[in-house]
Amino acid sequence: MKIFLEKTDEEYPITINGIINNLKSYGIFAERKSVYSDIELLRNFGLNIICIREKANYYFIGSRKFEMPELKLLVDAVQSSSFITYKKSEELIKKLGSYVAFIRLRFYNIK
Repeated sequence: MKIFLEKTDEEYPITINGIINNLKSYGIFAERKSVYSDIELLRNFGLNIICIREKANYYFIGSRKFEMPELKLLVDAVQSSSFITYKKSEELIKKLGSYVAFIRLRFYNIK
């Protein structure tokens, strides 16, 4: 689920091999069959996973809690708030960033 939420959208789909390689980076070793069943479980859980059927199927999250423009608006509001400390602002922006793949926190000067 983390891989789908953080690394995919309709512009950046992922293959099963891509999922397996990402899992390896977390120290998780998986076989293709288990990844397919995991995707089905995530769908049953309510995650909107879309499949583009090609020679190698591509998968991505179809809808999210926040879309990119909404998230940018929220991040801008947090940054411009005069009553939120810089440290708390950083924390909130990082939490907001977890809702949308490929949010460029560096764009907002957050390290």
